[in-house]
Amino acid sequence: MMSNVTYFSNLCVNGGSYGIAASAVEYSPDLPTYLRITDINDDGTINKDGLKSVDDPKSKKYYLSPNDIVFARTGASTGRNYFYDGSDGKFVYAGFLIKFSIDPAKANPLFVKYYCQSKCYYDWVASFNTGSTRGNINAQTLGNMPIPVLARDQQDLIADTLSALDARIAENKKINHHLEQMVHAIFKSWFVDFKPFDGEQPTTWVIGKAEDFFDIAIGKTPPRKEPEWFTTNPQDVIWASISDMGSCGMFISDSSEYLTAESVERFNIKVVPSGTVLLSFKLTVGRVAITDGEMTTNEAIAHFKQSSNITLEYLYCYLKAFDYQSLGNTSSIATAVNSKTIKAMPLVMPDEKALADFHAATAPLFEQVRVNLAENARLAALRDALLPRLMSGELSVVDQGDAK
Repeated sequence: MMSNVTYFSNLCVNGGSYGIAASAVEYSPDLPTYLRITDINDDGTINKDGLKSVDDPKSKKYYLSPNDIVFARTGASTGRNYFYDGSDGKFVYAGFLIKFSIDPAKANPLFVKYYCQSKCYYDWVASFNTGSTRGNINAQTLGNMPIPVLARDQQDLIADTLSALDARIAENKKINHHLEQMVHAIFKSWFVDFKPFDGEQPTTWVIGKAEDFFDIAIGKTPPRKEPEWFTTNPQDVIWASISDMGSCGMFISDSSEYLTAESVERFNIKVVPSGTVLLSFKLTVGRVAITDGEMTTNEAIAHFKQSSNITLEYLYCYLKAFDYQSLGNTSSIATAVNSKTIKAMPLVMPDEKALADFHAATAPLFEQVRVNLAENARLAALRDALLPRLMSGELSVVDQGDAK
């Protein structure tokens, strides 16, 4: 078992530094990508859906370098962190993030990365909470964070073991990205450029409102003043949020929060069947995902139920490609529309043969994405189960060469 600890700052070059205080602008490949708290998922990966840029002459002072790690310092996301290895592109980190540069001569940077995803780390973060208020953590406090001292060869082996699982997860994500690009290329060819139809939209296709073709329902949230309705137990009913949709990758099968079965029944919350297409329409408009299993959602998400499975792939692609700015704004929040607008949004419904042919061409691609996501979920669960046991010393990773 491990007993010795050191301070985080002892493993870093200098102390922590705060990010640039600048406004985000629309993403541009000609400008630096702006890394904000909202772009970091709970598992330390990047949510690339909705990335922004920063246009500020001082931004060059805030570029991340390999072996940097940034921490959210305030709000509900306090403690969330992201380790930068250069593979996600160039980032300028924002003002609500604190950056530390890990010294590879003092510790394996990947070991530190994984420690900052462990239960031990998040228990330390939680110690700063007071009642219902999430505590803020500044650079000095983060520098004083205790980290276990392990022999360097054990750090290396732990990092290698866990990063091998992450590498497979990353490869599956890359494959899924290419598969989805293929799906959208086929959709554009058929339903935007109309190439199989001599370049023109067939007259047999019907133009109407979304609610003319689909049963559209809206999610619901139990009263937050009664927190007993919300759990973190995966055995309860999945309660998906816009954040979950942003990190799921085409199919959504899990959530960071769950509802008790009693709350679902008491507040008459609709349980969405597998194969339902979800669309976010508040705060972040236009996120789309397909349910892989039964679940519930909050009230910022619309549920599009299909009467026939041949419409699923078309609907998903149509909603992903739709220009939501054309709907205008129906809220004081500039990035929100209401449920009536979603139900009345224009939708083109091809004839049954075109839908069936598109289903036949793309369903295998959708299924491979789903299979890869399921494998990633299993690998992530294995990684997360190994992580606390490795960090605590309960399990020891032995080099095969040493075991002979």
